[in-house]
Amino acid sequence: MYKRLLAVAVLGTAVSSGAAVAGPFQIDVSFDYSGNGETTTAPIRTLGTSDSLATSFYFGDPNVAGTALVDTNIQSVMDSYGFMAGNHTAIDGVSSVDLFNPDAVGDRNITSLNFEPGFGGIDAANGFHADNWFFDNTGWGLTIDYQIAGVTTGDLGNPIAYNDGFLDLYFEDGVTGDRIKVLQMDVTGSLMAGPNLDLLGEITYSWLDPADPDAAFIEAFMRDVDLDNTFFNLWSADVGNPVQIHWRLDTNVDPPLPTDDQLVAFTTEEGEDVLVRQADLNSTIRFQVPEPSVLLLLGFGLIGLAVFARRRGGAEEEVTMG
Repeated sequence: MYKRLLAVAVLGTAVSSGAAVAGPFQIDVSFDYSGNGETTTAPIRTLGTSDSLATSFYFGDPNVAGTALVDTNIQSVMDSYGFMAGNHTAIDGVSSVDLFNPDAVGDRNITSLNFEPGFGGIDAANGFHADNWFFDNTGWGLTIDYQIAGVTTGDLGNPIAYNDGFLDLYFEDGVTGDRIKVLQMDVTGSLMAGPNLDLLGEITYSWLDPADPDAAFIEAFMRDVDLDNTFFNLWSADVGNPVQIHWRLDTNVDPPLPTDDQLVAFTTEEGEDVLVRQADLNSTIRFQVPEPSVLLLLGFGLIGLAVFARRRGGAEEEVTMG
């Protein structure tokens, strides 16, 4: 029995650390916006953002290790931290800093669907708009609401470590005005080298209520091309052992830690002092799905566990009957 359990443990390690590839995916908007008879986009490699307003809140000196920070574009959260848009004097006592409330479109939107080589054009996007889907009553777009938390490390090579939070992806229907959450990306870690910041995490559908009238739309929204299966089906293939679909967001923050001429002081609703910096960021988001060979190993492992459980149950029954 020990050998069997050891084999299962080794298999579990192989699956959890198995290779992943940033393969193409498609988006199914369930409506033929382009009039070409298709409801899906062409295969997409990455999602892109451009000049998105990012607001960082430091609960202490950013240059001191252990200082907590929160980055968010959610207005209600920003308001709770005492944020006020307008012209302010930085904490250096000299510099003038303009702070802004995030725009409902421009500071949240996905600006590009970066297609696989050989794809492109209007039909490939199937009605996707980068900027103006709120206003022209046609097409659709994508926006992101996020709230991520981290801590300063004191390490000049990796000055900030993000380890918690989420990025919620929303589908924006320019025809109906509907805004539907279609994906949640949980933050599990980060890598920061100089101005280069990579956020890392896993997607989850644990938030999705099966009774939600948009559940079927959400479940079908994103599909891995290589595996020919939806992200939802992959994630929910086994309730106890969901396939972990990873994501990675690449961006630049320059300088990595804010300087005194960039920081403005506020007081939160709880009376806590907080320092704020805003910056415009360009980012790229890609998704990593386990390779088919890894999923095959996972399937064999689950079959093996089931067989072992049946055999073990039979043995225990014989002992009891004896």
